[in-house]
Amino acid sequence: MVNELIFVVDDDAPLRGLMRALLEDKGYAVQDFESGDALLEALDDNPSLILLDVMMPGLNGVETLKRVKASRSDLPVIMLTSVDKVDTAVEVIKLGAYDYLLKPVDEPRLFTCLDKAFEQRSLVRKVGQLQNEVDRLSGKDGIIGKSKALNETLKKVHQVAPSKASVLILGETGTGKELIARAVHRNSSYATGPFVDVNCAAIPETLQESALFGHKKGAFTGAIESRPGKLELADGGTLFLDEVAEMSLATQAKLLRFLQEKCLERVGDTKKIQVDTRVVCATNKDLKTLIAKETFREDLYYRLAVFPIEVPALRDRPEDIPLLCTHFLKKYQEDIGKEILSVSDEAMQVLQEYSWPGNIRQLENTLYRAMIVTSYDTIDTDCLPEEVFNSPPSNNENKLSSSLSTSLTPYHDVVKQTLKQALEQSDGHIPNAAKALGISRSTFYRMLKKYQLD
Repeated sequence: MVNELIFVVDDDAPLRGLMRALLEDKGYAVQDFESGDALLEALDDNPSLILLDVMMPGLNGVETLKRVKASRSDLPVIMLTSVDKVDTAVEVIKLGAYDYLLKPVDEPRLFTCLDKAFEQRSLVRKVGQLQNEVDRLSGKDGIIGKSKALNETLKKVHQVAPSKASVLILGETGTGKELIARAVHRNSSYATGPFVDVNCAAIPETLQESALFGHKKGAFTGAIESRPGKLELADGGTLFLDEVAEMSLATQAKLLRFLQEKCLERVGDTKKIQVDTRVVCATNKDLKTLIAKETFREDLYYRLAVFPIEVPALRDRPEDIPLLCTHFLKKYQEDIGKEILSVSDEAMQVLQEYSWPGNIRQLENTLYRAMIVTSYDTIDTDCLPEEVFNSPPSNNENKLSSSLSTSLTPYHDVVKQTLKQALEQSDGHIPNAAKALGISRSTFYRMLKKYQLD
């Protein structure tokens, strides 16, 4: 019960005082309110559970319950009433209340009910987390892999998602930054709201302010009607600003003001509009370098980078490549019109050793092309583009290569010579030659054809 905050809502002040004393004596933190309106204004304090009176003046308990569930469907609410009416009990349970207690509240019954409510909430959260993990591993959310590097990134996603903190996603082109942004949204309290994505690089600087903040009719030439901007359209949800480094300084200043005040003004208007939108940004640029060049505001950087998340490059998670390949083979089978079942061991080794400067996007395009080229149900090395055989060496490989001779035999010459030797040693018997090299007969035939040895 440590850190569990309970809201007590009742117009009866003595009862609120009694409930507070009972709950605090058991170690709970307590806030009490005399009306439903007061409770709704304080929901941002993130209570763990609400004890809510049914009969109150003004906004009654049933209407208050509806509004609570509309914004926080997972929040346990226990209704309190001095009138034992079956119809009312049935109504509030249908509306999502966890339980229904009669006043004066029986103390053992109260705490048993609280324990069960918290236990159920914990189970629901665990089921949700497990379902998210199942969806992730099966590729339903597009985030595929089980490498340590990817798991560290996802751990940060689950840490920050329940908060309202701004998130800055960093990573190279093609690493899947938008998928990470969607994961933050999906696991947050904004999940039921819209996810609005904006590519800042695709909007001309002169139109960025209007696109994000909207405009009033007549604000500029061509503004024939008033229009909301992306921030308004994302109200109650998440605004994802991709390539945020491409945002103009003028728009940066206005975004900073929004993040500070949580309200905005449309272009050409002075009316302030309150908006509850979470902002998640992404970039493949070094923002600190841009700050030094005075093309990115330092104060905005610190507002956006409350919680930075680094997305690993594909070369740093090669163990995820087989899973990604399986996903892409399934994804494009219908599009290509072929049933391609796997990637050969030799081809997979090449893919895992390549550095992938274009990351997952480049791998996807490479697999798509290979599926078109292959005449078999397996993708082999002869289906792969020349570039994947010429991966730039890593730093460690550079150090090693400096101690080796520079007159190394090219890869394709080595493969061709190896095939010749296998044929010679097996007296031209292809099944034996393929077995000696540890590859399938069909792969051997394809390699003979590729290197014109057939």
